[in-house]
Amino acid sequence: MQTYLGGELDCRRATVSYIYAARYGYSGDVLHNDNQIRLFPREGEGQDPLRTRLWTLPRGSGVEYGDRFGNRVRRTRVVEPHRSLIVATSGQVSLSTRAPQPADVYLDEVKGLAEGMEFVMPSPLVDPERVSALAFCVAGASYSLLEVAWMVTDWVYREVRYGRGATNVATTADQVASAMEGVCQDKTHLALGMLRALGAPCRYASGLLTGQTGETHAWAEFLHPYEGWLGADPTRGVVNPPARDYVKLAVGRDYTDVSPVNGSFLSMGTAAECAAIASVEFGETEATLDDALRLLEGAYVVRNV
Repeated sequence: MQTYLGGELDCRRATVSYIYAARYGYSGDVLHNDNQIRLFPREGEGQDPLRTRLWTLPRGSGVEYGDRFGNRVRRTRVVEPHRSLIVATSGQVSLSTRAPQPADVYLDEVKGLAEGMEFVMPSPLVDPERVSALAFCVAGASYSLLEVAWMVTDWVYREVRYGRGATNVATTADQVASAMEGVCQDKTHLALGMLRALGAPCRYASGLLTGQTGETHAWAEFLHPYEGWLGADPTRGVVNPPARDYVKLAVGRDYTDVSPVNGSFLSMGTAAECAAIASVEFGETEATLDDALRLLEGAYVVRNV
């Protein structure tokens, strides 16, 4: 890595550098691979992207656009025959270090907000009705938005065991409630379902945890009538964390709207394995493709996906 020498230090903001790399393996030659990539930091809500880079191996061509949730998307097509596709990205982001200090409000104040209407409705992986009994048991006695957000977040954090293997990317919120086990995506889906059942508009956020090396992270964001979208992370058990804790890449109704890499391929073979890893460090460094490939060597591999 090459160190970037920045300007004056601002104690109200922190700059982080990130790398993300993923490898997709196939059992036969792939003749055409078409993917939508959502691996670019969002602008606003406490974060300011400074620079980004994207690579694919083999190299692809494509177009860039914004989806209906405001996420930056790169659609890339690879037509060179291959049995392995690597997608890597890097960049720097300036993040606010100040945690939100919102005033509490009644739940009724967020019901009917135009910005939140879509985020109280059922989505492909989150049906509020299926977890409504659980939601009212946990937090139905409260009429306060912040208290409800905290009660649901804390309950999922404490009661749903973190573990791999019990779920997959298609697991629904009610299935998580039955298994009481899952990863950050699953905890987030269950929290979303419970909050929506109680009338709180909330959305799925995908990104990276700062200061760590690992996979992508997921958390919920609920709508405050005066402060906008606020974080609730049921995997870490925190509500209203500062933007400094995350590099936010995409938001949507649930995971189906924010998958980092999503698409289709043409091959006589099948998808054989997938590995992904990310690293976020405080400071300004410019990572190369070689840095991303070295990081990928330590990724957790999921076979027969």
